Amino acid sequence: MLLLPRRLLLLIVCVALVAAVGFSVAVIAFGSNTADAHGPELSGRTLRVGLGWLPPPDTPDMRLYMEEGFELALAAEIAAELGATLHLAEVRPEDAARALGAGEVDLVLARAGADDPLRRTALVLDTGFQSGLSLVMRSDRPLRSWAELKGRVVCASEANGHGQALARRLGAEVRVLRAPAPALMRVRTGDCDAAIHDRALLDPLFAKMSWQKFSATLPPVEPTGLVVALAPGEKALAAAVQAALVPLDTRERWQQRREKWAATVSFEVYRDQVAADCH
Repeated sequence: MLLLPRRLLLLIVCVALVAAVGFSVAVIAFGSNTADAHGPELSGRTLRVGLGWLPPPDTPDMRLYMEEGFELALAAEIAAELGATLHLAEVRPEDAARALGAGEVDLVLARAGADDPLRRTALVLDTGFQSGLSLVMRSDRPLRSWAELKGRVVCASEANGHGQALARRLGAEVRVLRAPAPALMRVRTGDCDAAIHDRALLDPLFAKMSWQKFSATLPPVEPTGLVVALAPGEKALAAAVQAALVPLDTRERWQQRREKWAATVSFEVYRDQVAADCH
């Protein structure tokens, strides 16, 4: 065994200790920078998110459905990225700026057009999802223009307030259903002349063979984007949310979400129609 002189041995030990301390400091510094990259420390905190519509509470006899858009799912994804516990609150779109200013919620997920007042009264972050409204109709007897909705029966989901408002402005009789699947099913059964939804969600639905007979539509109108709105003074939280959105806002992720929506809703329509036919 090689015996080292006492002085050399002490020198090696001291160098090792200094290196170890330096490594520890570097690790601590790195850890701090990583936490700071998401702005304020949110891990373990509650993130209060306002949405324009909340689904009814689950009950044992309630049939679950895919919802109209991605607000619920994206709220959960943002909270998970921030390491926060999610709390949802209902905030009507016209009340979003007031709720943010009053500190009732930390942020609001909403649909906003290019000229929406929310873009002037709040810090607004785009999530990457945009779409205009369009229709689902029978291919053998489609409407030729949006004006032809007057006097027609149009189905819309509870969460699709924008679509309901457009159909009513055009003079349609609007029937509000629990979710997209029940609205779409009534187009297939003939109870509704059309159903109104985001065109970005209908395109992958129309690509399915089972929807070719019900893939008539009209050019999309009134485009809006899904945005995150925060109070103007919440710049640190806005930076944290913006960082959290980076892995969530990619072309691939949005394509996956749209295709999953279409596949799930198509199955739900089939399930509900088969169940109805069995009674």
